[in-house]
Amino acid sequence: MNTLTFGPGGALVAHNFSTRDADDVPVARNVAEHAVAYLFESVALHPGLKLCDIFRLFEACPELHAVFRRNWSLAVCEEARKGPVPRPRHDHPAEDAGIEYLELYWTWALDTSSKVYSGVHGLALHGVGPVMEVDCPTYGVKAGGRIHWSVSLTPVRELLELPLRLREELTIVEDDLDAKGWREAVATGRCAEVLLGQVIQGVLDELCFHGGPQEKETVSDGLKAQLAELEVGTMKTTPADDLFEELDRPGFVALFESLGGIRPAEVNRAMRAIEDDEPVGPALDCAFDGKVVVKMQFRSRPGREFRKLFRAAGR
Repeated sequence: MNTLTFGPGGALVAHNFSTRDADDVPVARNVAEHAVAYLFESVALHPGLKLCDIFRLFEACPELHAVFRRNWSLAVCEEARKGPVPRPRHDHPAEDAGIEYLELYWTWALDTSSKVYSGVHGLALHGVGPVMEVDCPTYGVKAGGRIHWSVSLTPVRELLELPLRLREELTIVEDDLDAKGWREAVATGRCAEVLLGQVIQGVLDELCFHGGPQEKETVSDGLKAQLAELEVGTMKTTPADDLFEELDRPGFVALFESLGGIRPAEVNRAMRAIEDDEPVGPALDCAFDGKVVVKMQFRSRPGREFRKLFRAAGR
């Protein structure tokens, strides 16, 4: 059971079950001023918690800055002190619907080849929009669904009054880069236990991903300028296939006899589509009518193992 609750106003309430009042109710006290001493304690998030309460906790316990200074805590707290501002309108129904609440969520991953877990300590943060009444093709969301918004470039003052929640349900994704199902779900679960420090870290990691408020504005302006160049056609671009072709060259040299005039990018895509336990040679014979020739010693290697060898050749 959580004995610590983080709630509205930045209150951090500790429940002492060994000390009870006259009605046999555990004694509760606000320990916000000593929050730095509770960073490794499991905490429950009060339903009324808002993003601004994170910064109120820093006001109550300035010692927290010694822990989170590298996450731009001083700069973002200074910005938050200026108070909330409304989000601008964009003349787009989905965007103008805005964010209903901010959600902390788990990002667990499992390499099913090595059985190694990763990302189990950190929380990510995104904005969750209201339930859509109609389909929104622009964002790939059907009616009844919700849009998940990145907030790494959103000014913190536009987010201050939003509720802050924890999504306990989690999806564990494949972390083996060479698996056909990389980043696809391999399991689901639930984790309701979260530490106070994880909550603060998860919020600041997202809000300060690009730095403090000034750095964030600079990055945002730069991206807008690049988008404008792209829209008018003045930006010089390089096809992704050309970028990766040079990186993949050692793998093709090491594992293939010939590509038969087929573009490396096409072979790579076909190679990624081979099942993890499917022999590579016959699969590529079928995909390219025998034009692509794998070296004899590698033809019977299963897809996942072959992809590992291919990637290792380029290191």
